[in-house]
Amino acid sequence: METYYLIDYENIKFAGVKLTYSGIPKNSNVIFFLTTKDKLTDSDKPKKKDIDCQIFDNIPEGMESVDKYISAYMGYLAGVYDKETLKVYIISRNKGYDNVIAFMSDLINAERKEQIGTPASKKNTAASAKNTVMTGNGKLSKCLLEVEEALYEYGGGIPRQDFDFVINTVRTSLNGKNRKNVLSEIKEKLYMRFPYIGEFYMEVVTPAVEDYYK
Repeated sequence: METYYLIDYENIKFAGVKLTYSGIPKNSNVIFFLTTKDKLTDSDKPKKKDIDCQIFDNIPEGMESVDKYISAYMGYLAGVYDKETLKVYIISRNKGYDNVIAFMSDLINAERKEQIGTPASKKNTAASAKNTVMTGNGKLSKCLLEVEEALYEYGGGIPRQDFDFVINTVRTSLNGKNRKNVLSEIKEKLYMRFPYIGEFYMEVVTPAVEDYYK
C-alpha cells in the first residue's frame, strides 16, 4: 500500500498547525505544495529517514492555485496506482477539497485531514487549548481561525487576495479598541475595498469579532 500526504502548506501554516509525523506508515510519501511567496520552515520538514519528502515550491500565486495543483496531482496518482494499492491524505483545513475527494471516490481512496501524524491526547490538547485562549495572542488566533473557517464555508470561490485582505483587516483592527470601534473600523475598510459585497464580509467576520470580546 502506497501512502501519500499532499500538504496545502499555506493553509495549515496560516492556521498555526504544527506538523507531526508520529504514527505514519514507513516509506510514506510527503509532498509539500507552496506558492512562490511561501517558505517551508525546517521544523515542518520530516526528520525520519524512512519518509520520502518532495517539495513543489514554484506554484504561481493566484486564486485557488495550490488547490488546483493538489487536485491535479491526486488525479495523476489515480492514473498511476490501482485504488486498492493507494491511500491519499490531503492535509488542509480547506473543506473545498472534500468535494474533489467525493468526485474522485470511484478512482482513488482519499480523505482530508488537518494533521499528518497522530495528534496529542485529547486531555492534553484540551488543557493546552484552554491555556492558550486565556492569553491575548491565543484569543486573536482563535478569532482569526473562526473567520477563516467561515470564509471556507463558502468554498473556493473567494479570491486568495480578498481572503488575505479580510483576515489581515481583522488582525490589524483587534488592537485593544472596544468592540464598537473595532467593528466600525473593519466595516469601513471592507466597504472601501469591496463596495458591492462589503456587507457579505461583515456578516462573516462579525460573529468571530463579537466572540473575541466575550
